[in-house]
Amino acid sequence: MQRQWIYTAIILFLFLLLVFGVPLFPEFMATDIFGPMNIGMLIFLLLHILTPVLAFLYLKQTQGEHR
Repeated sequence: MQRQWIYTAIILFLFLLLVFGVPLFPEFMATDIFGPMNIGMLIFLLLHILTPVLAFLYLKQTQGEHR
């Protein structure tokens, strides 16, 4: 049960960082990392990749507990 809240906190933190970071820190979020990728795009990408991965890990863990 503890792992579920950790996963939820990670996703919520990334979401809030993206929502509030763009208007509050536009220069920081627009900092180039490599090529056309900037920090805002990286957070957006992490949010969309990490969410299903963490959900899959959580579901796999809960299925293992019920067996």
